[in-house]
Amino acid sequence: MSITILLADQRQSMRQGLRALLEKEPDVTMVAEARDSQTLVQLARELTPHVVVLDVTMAGRHGIDTTREILANSPGVKVIALSVLADRRLALNLLKAGVSAYLLKDHVFEELVPALHTVLANKIHLSPGISDLVLKDYVEALRDSEARFRTVFEQAPFGIALTDLEGRLLETSPALQEMLGYSRNDLYQMILPKFAHPDDAGACLSLFRELARGRRQSFEMDNRYLRQDGRLIWGHLNVSLVTSWPDPSSLAIVIVADINASKQAEAEIRAYQEQLRAMASEMSLIEERERRRLATDLHDHIGQTLALAQIKLGEFKECAAAADLTETLQEVRQLVQQAIKSTRTLTFELSPPILYDLGLEAAVEWFGDYLHEHHDLKVEVKLDRQYKPMGNETVVLLFQVVRELMLNAAKHSRAKRIEVDIRRQDDNLLIDVADDGTGFDRKRLVDTRQKPRTFGLFSVRERLECIGGSLRIDSRPGRGTKISLMVPLWQDNQPEMEARSWA
Repeated sequence: MSITILLADQRQSMRQGLRALLEKEPDVTMVAEARDSQTLVQLARELTPHVVVLDVTMAGRHGIDTTREILANSPGVKVIALSVLADRRLALNLLKAGVSAYLLKDHVFEELVPALHTVLANKIHLSPGISDLVLKDYVEALRDSEARFRTVFEQAPFGIALTDLEGRLLETSPALQEMLGYSRNDLYQMILPKFAHPDDAGACLSLFRELARGRRQSFEMDNRYLRQDGRLIWGHLNVSLVTSWPDPSSLAIVIVADINASKQAEAEIRAYQEQLRAMASEMSLIEERERRRLATDLHDHIGQTLALAQIKLGEFKECAAAADLTETLQEVRQLVQQAIKSTRTLTFELSPPILYDLGLEAAVEWFGDYLHEHHDLKVEVKLDRQYKPMGNETVVLLFQVVRELMLNAAKHSRAKRIEVDIRRQDDNLLIDVADDGTGFDRKRLVDTRQKPRTFGLFSVRERLECIGGSLRIDSRPGRGTKISLMVPLWQDNQPEMEARSWA
């Protein structure tokens, strides 16, 4: 293969001498010459030679800037810099800019051809007069860099490790050793995924294999790790390929942050939330039991007493006709009759007996009739009449939720029509409560300033989640609201709530 050369020097005599030298090489072809930086950059972009040989003091701009522009346009080009100065700083800056060789002009005729083959082999070539200076500076910089890296590695508060692409530990930091409870010698050559909990190890090992196959450059995940003492801890794992290594596909840098405390806090918060949900559900059921107790007392005691008084007054009316007390007794009977009616209404509002006698669907139909009578609303209840196995506590909770949603539509949304659809779908009970009211912006549900107005829906959601259900809201301002409930059907194993026959 012929090596193409682009030659650049502002002195014609220098170009002629270099051309004569290079033309003696059978595998070298001169493609162009340039006497200034602007022409050189343009020719390098157009011709894309294998090697550019340039004088760093050429007219137009400095060789450092010229090198950067050439390599920005043609990254594969090799640049050989020529200079009369054995200056360490200049050589280092040119190397940083991307040159592959730095030759002193007083040795160029001896070194140019060897340097040409060296740079094409992806190696660096320096004239002997400059190499010692550069090497000394490089060693000092390397020593400082190593010291800084070692300080970070040894003192970092999180675990750091160098591994191969199988996850085999080659170097570990003290923080990682303390986290896992092993010494550095114990960890050497051990596989990092082996420390993971059995449920997490497979996923971790699979991701390491994807690194090895080139399918990814990095990954991160939360893992549980088993310490040497058997204790389980949580760590956040971050793994990245080492791209600056001579073989960038052979090593990975691993960082493990101890997140055990945060995971424990999350678990405690979740447990606390579950307790709150359970307490909210229990409070709701306690409230319903108390409502039923009050309704029972109203029915059994006050209601029955008033009914008996009505009967006695009827008997007394027959006897008092001659005494001209008929009108007065009639007024008393009307007052008692009104008290009886009010007691019955209050009994049904507190805890409708029909819910316990006939079930959820009949109770929702009764409440629809109640809203129609007292709020002048048109209420339609659709039922599929399929069997829906539920425990009494679930039935009570669902009725409370549906009643609350229907009351909200009646009192707050200025609705004229409410439609309730209760149906079974596979092993789930679905309930839709839709109205044609004012609706609302769903963003209000996550706006803390609107909390007092959205607490009801928040409470409904929490109560449903406690029994494995869910809630979906579809509402727009001026377009009405539709709230859909989903609850799994199941046979409640808890004792049935006390059933009572209402006379």
